[in-house]
Amino acid sequence: MTAKLAALIGFHLRERRRSPLAWGLPLGAMSAFIVAIYPSVQGALTEVVAQYPEGLKQAFGIGELANVEQYLHGEMLSLIVPLAVGYLAARAVASDLSGAAESGRLEVVLSAPVTRAAVCLGAFLAAAVEVAAVLLLTLVLSLLGSLATGAGLGVGHALAGFAAVWPLALVGGGLAVVVSGFSLKTSVVTGVVAGALVAMYVIDLLGKLDESISGVRYASIFKYYGNAIETGIEPAAFLGLTALALLLAAVGAWLFERRDLTA
Repeated sequence: MTAKLAALIGFHLRERRRSPLAWGLPLGAMSAFIVAIYPSVQGALTEVVAQYPEGLKQAFGIGELANVEQYLHGEMLSLIVPLAVGYLAARAVASDLSGAAESGRLEVVLSAPVTRAAVCLGAFLAAAVEVAAVLLLTLVLSLLGSLATGAGLGVGHALAGFAAVWPLALVGGGLAVVVSGFSLKTSVVTGVVAGALVAMYVIDLLGKLDESISGVRYASIFKYYGNAIETGIEPAAFLGLTALALLLAAVGAWLFERRDLTA
């Protein structure tokens, strides 16, 4: 089983071998630019942000922008990177399951002695590797941007910040497996997962802005995402999101095993 699963993961990764560069380079370039310009805008930012209401700063996770880590979190890691790689994970899974079913590739894969559940797990784990590669490339380019301009981005802080995005993105991949258990249309799978991720971000934001409804944040994975680039990774949240992603992938595999692949 292990050898078959490894072969499936390798197959999925070969199918999407250009994806890490296609996603990692734009995200990395944007992140590197944000880091690179920080020294030139630091003074002005500090004065402007000091006038923001405290609740607004907490809601959007922008801190005081007194260092490059806070700036990188506010501009990239609080929203853009999590949503981008979460969508990437969903797209990768959808391509390997519903997309393969639409194109007829899935029939070829299932002609081998593998179960549908193994195919789902292989697609999910391949997406996890792909997301990790994108985050690593984005991290490296961000550090290079800091090195080139002397922005002072700490390696440990940056590593924690980007690593914390990984389990959140895996939840997007797990959701994609679940939705694939109901629909074999790639547009439906990616659309539902993208909508769910955005909805959870909005729910978390509303809970931060209005303390009277702060309880709704428990329904959002963004509540457990935190601000690892400043405070470090919270092991319980990291492992909890990873476990949730694996649970979703397992449920999705169970559903996919029992559905009609011609519908």
